[in-house]
Amino acid sequence: MDELKCRKRVLRRLGYASASDAIELKGRVACEISAADELLLTELLFNGVFNDLEVPQVCALVSCFVFEEKTGGGEATRLSAELSGPLRTMQDTARRIAKVSKEAKLDIDEDEYVQKFVPSMMDVVSAWCKGHTFAQICKMTDIFEGSIIRCMRQLEETLRQLCQAAKAIGNTDLENKFAEGIRQIKRDIVFAASLYL
Repeated sequence: MDELKCRKRVLRRLGYASASDAIELKGRVACEISAADELLLTELLFNGVFNDLEVPQVCALVSCFVFEEKTGGGEATRLSAELSGPLRTMQDTARRIAKVSKEAKLDIDEDEYVQKFVPSMMDVVSAWCKGHTFAQICKMTDIFEGSIIRCMRQLEETLRQLCQAAKAIGNTDLENKFAEGIRQIKRDIVFAASLYL
């Protein structure tokens, strides 16, 4: 019960629910997202983070939410400026959510929460969106091929939910951007029905 009270406090402070616990627009948008961290994705949506990004950047940023494997480390330092900027914005937003959660007496480790969003697949996803072949993106990373395929498929599901979330707030441009992201990643061997065909 105590945790529930704390979580409701977080939702009120972030504007997802009113003081009388009525669901606000932000709350309805968050309900559309279940494949990844709905609070952080909703904050990014409402802060306009996705509005200024190109489709490959959007897909790359969303990949941080679906890729959960730990890698050798040092991956983030190799990111290009076009990807490191959005990543930094996302990490700052995650820190803000963690701070609000802490203030609401939720037991949360800020650094652990921020590190939950792994940027290891960002450059791979960006390259895939730009039309690189599967062989080319496999050479870019030491991540297993199966993990890359699983990440891309989860990414597609998350983008689909973001499409619905954008529709819920009536942002057609953003809805089209997420739909274009799905179109760009859904190709070739990654989305083949069977690898034995």
